[in-house]
Amino acid sequence: WLKSDRRLTSSSAPINPTMYLTVAAAVLSQTTPSDWNRALRLALADLSDTGRTGVRVAPQWNAKVNGLQGTGGYLSSYDGDYYYDSINQRSKQAIVTPIKLFSAHDVQRTETLSKNQSGLNVNMTLGQGTDTVCKAMEQPYYDLFGWTQYAQPNGTMVVGSQSCDVWFISVPTANLSTCLRADGAPLLYNQSLAGYLKKMSMEFSNHTIGPAPESVFAPSDACAHHYPTTPCATDGKTTLDVYRIHSAAEPRELQGRNVGDSLGDMAFVCAQGAEESYGNSLVSYWQVDVDAAFGQYGYCLYVGGTNKCYGGTGTQVGRESAMGLDGGEKLGQCSNNSRVGSWFSIPDDGECKDGQEIGQNCSWGNAKRIRTVNASCILHDRGLLDMCEKEI
Repeated sequence: WLKSDRRLTSSSAPINPTMYLTVAAAVLSQTTPSDWNRALRLALADLSDTGRTGVRVAPQWNAKVNGLQGTGGYLSSYDGDYYYDSINQRSKQAIVTPIKLFSAHDVQRTETLSKNQSGLNVNMTLGQGTDTVCKAMEQPYYDLFGWTQYAQPNGTMVVGSQSCDVWFISVPTANLSTCLRADGAPLLYNQSLAGYLKKMSMEFSNHTIGPAPESVFAPSDACAHHYPTTPCATDGKTTLDVYRIHSAAEPRELQGRNVGDSLGDMAFVCAQGAEESYGNSLVSYWQVDVDAAFGQYGYCLYVGGTNKCYGGTGTQVGRESAMGLDGGEKLGQCSNNSRVGSWFSIPDDGECKDGQEIGQNCSWGNAKRIRTVNASCILHDRGLLDMCEKEI
């Protein structure tokens, strides 16, 4: 806080806002960590005085949050709590999201703790009670409101019954805006980005200005003591019929990739906005032999020129019920998930080489691609797009 109010002079930390938003868009659209770091280095190398006024959000606060996020017309709502601490460079969000694809009563519970530190600095806890699973990842830290120091004013508005000042920034890859009270507390946050998470809106209420209790930023029990989960107590192997929606440029292989059974992959496509996200993609059908002692489902990402799975159980094939629904043990890791389908992670280093027996220091093999079709065949010709719109 360089002045008594929240405005910044052009002499304070002059950074090119376009480059900052390039980094922000990369983070929020789930670009790979190596690309984040590369973009950040470029941004730091491109320091220049922009002469913009800018503004700072209150450094420590927490509030109730009501939000919408998604792609195109597929927006999911959520409610919960948000904790912000720019002084110690950390944040936490605990939300409940209704998922109406399979039942009007399904909800997804997610707690995300993010800190600017080395190692597994982003901890996501899914589920509730004793049946929770931790997704621990290493990602560059991103301050949701860091961009405001390069923002421009855009008048005032009323959110609920409170007046606030509108601030925004816009570049080819992103449009961000927020509305701040006189004390720096945000009442509204909006973003529109190129990439996976294209639209997000958050409305904040019932603010508490100042630091939250230190216990708020402690890891969940699942992350502190049960990550990763142990493999299921199942012997033998099984053959999976799985599907993957992908671009035409992606190599036809399963190493380091996420797939789903027919119901699980349908759920994934519907929830992401089928037409806008995948209208020009391909769908491949595979059969693969796997060790039935499934591990924790990992997120498989393209990093540094190769695919890698994060947050799984060693070299085990991971399994989870679609969107963590259905109440199965360990979010469906050790259940058949017949109501909502299953998602699987196929770790590259778990592949059995020639002569290796599945289950003996490796977890999968004999992968066969049966067929590849245009996604439009399923979305339009077979009517999945219409069913997604009706169900969601």
